Amino acid sequence: MKSTDDKQVSVTEKNKQVMEQFIRFINTGDPAIGETIIAPDVIFYAPTSSEPLRGFDGYMAVLNMMRGTMPDVQWKAEECIAEGDKVMIRFTMSGTQTCPFMGIPATGKPVKVTAMNIYQLKDGKIIREHGLPDLFTMLRQLGAIPAPQHSVK
Repeated sequence: MKSTDDKQVSVTEKNKQVMEQFIRFINTGDPAIGETIIAPDVIFYAPTSSEPLRGFDGYMAVLNMMRGTMPDVQWKAEECIAEGDKVMIRFTMSGTQTCPFMGIPATGKPVKVTAMNIYQLKDGKIIREHGLPDLFTMLRQLGAIPAPQHSVK
């Protein structure tokens, strides 16, 4: 008979495996992969939208916007913390802005920023995501925000 701890570990491990597939999905943009791991009624909180996006189509819209802005965008998991139905991943997101982004004309500049995203899973699918990319650093790297001036005393 499995103990509660064993059951908890197996859910946590299964969720980590789902997240490995998720990283493959966001790095390729392949909706066939996404459909197997993202719930049809997913809720996605993104800083680029004042309201949460809902459903797989909403999720694909954000991913396609990022991949359209930076066709070479890649997310690398630097750290993963999982417990029960929640997973937090610290990513390094990198890419080259070749199309307009948030009103910023294409710059051709590379970006490399941290994103810390929190996911909730149920039955092997992502049902909620809070995406928290470092937009300040991204906008600074794209030249939309001036770099801070440091004074030396």
